[in-house]
Amino acid sequence: MTTKDASSTKKIAYLIYILYIASIVLPLLPILGVIFAYIFENDAKSFLKSHYQYLIRTFWIGLLYFAIAGTLIIAVIGIILTPLCIIWWIIRIVKGLKSLMNNEPIANPKTWLF
Repeated sequence: MTTKDASSTKKIAYLIYILYIASIVLPLLPILGVIFAYIFENDAKSFLKSHYQYLIRTFWIGLLYFAIAGTLIIAVIGIILTPLCIIWWIIRIVKGLKSLMNNEPIANPKTWLF
């Protein structure tokens, strides 16, 4: 992989993080983000691979958390869980962006928390 390719996979990772943050306003954007993550994951340098894995897991875990919260809205507890899911989502994205800006890998990309 050339330096240009490494730079472009880093830019794609930035784009995915931005799509994830923008999903607070436009909820379908993470679908586009996870598609990009799957496409570019194999082309990424070593430290970027952890970001792509983290982004993919953030999508799927977030989908699970939001589905549970949405289902539990009927039982009223979902009204409490939904804002907690949003906070979880924002913290993961900010943590990932911070690491990406510092050219650092995600310490534990397989975590379910932060």
